[in-house]
Amino acid sequence: MRKYALVLILILLTGLMAGCISSSGSTTTSSESLPPETQTLSPTTMSTSTTTTPTEIPTSTETSKRYNILELLQAVSEIKQFTYVSNATISMVVTVEQEGITQKDHVNLSIVEEGYMDFESWSAWINSTTVSMPDGASTNFSQVIVGNVTYIRTIAGWIKTDDSTTSKFLWEYNLVSLARKYLTRDPDEREEGDVLTLIYYLRSSDLEPLARMYFATTPDTEISVDNGILELYFKDGELVGGKISYTVSSKTVIDDPMLGTMTITQEGSWNEVIEIKSINEKKSVKEPST
Repeated sequence: MRKYALVLILILLTGLMAGCISSSGSTTTSSESLPPETQTLSPTTMSTSTTTTPTEIPTSTETSKRYNILELLQAVSEIKQFTYVSNATISMVVTVEQEGITQKDHVNLSIVEEGYMDFESWSAWINSTTVSMPDGASTNFSQVIVGNVTYIRTIAGWIKTDDSTTSKFLWEYNLVSLARKYLTRDPDEREEGDVLTLIYYLRSSDLEPLARMYFATTPDTEISVDNGILELYFKDGELVGGKISYTVSSKTVIDDPMLGTMTITQEGSWNEVIEIKSINEKKSVKEPST
């Protein structure tokens, strides 16, 4: 099961069933920013913590040293653990077809995420809050990974899954792993400054997995991804953040015994800004009780 994609679809359906779409079949809603703080559960302590929305990393016009790609790759390769905060915005037009009736809406979602990843012990924890605009419907998502075993927090408590799909995705497509992969070649664009920005055009082999994790709820979901860009931000030779963006369109057919058969198409964009908060500060990640 595509856990991330399911969260997005559930939020969309909640809005649709609540009457967010007008009787004329088309409603456009304006984009709103996520509140500066959201409450999420820390899986290591099972208590409430505060997530702060990251801001864009500023740039200036001067830098003390020009780092070459090999130096930056070496620095990234030495990252054993890191914590991060990210803010992803999704803007898309969603069309739902059911029993000959077509409804369309412009949907804006914001996903605030904080996490810790340890490449030595292959353990991680992640908390995220997804909010749809403008109705404010939200859902929290928490998971702990120890080895290839993933623990997901539900309303009934923690559940254990041996499905390695989620863990493999996280280890391969986090910002540090992407930096290690793309720093093996020269950037497509380079912007010097107090914060060095390296810009890479994402390969199609990376674009589709990124989009499928969030937009494909079934194996046969039709999906098309384009305009993928990876930005890597460095300060004094150290990775401090980055950005992932792309455009996506998908088509999913859902056959639900209660809702019936629906065809959902989504067309829009994904923009995610990641800020690295700490590097090589080891934290304890324990298996939660199930």
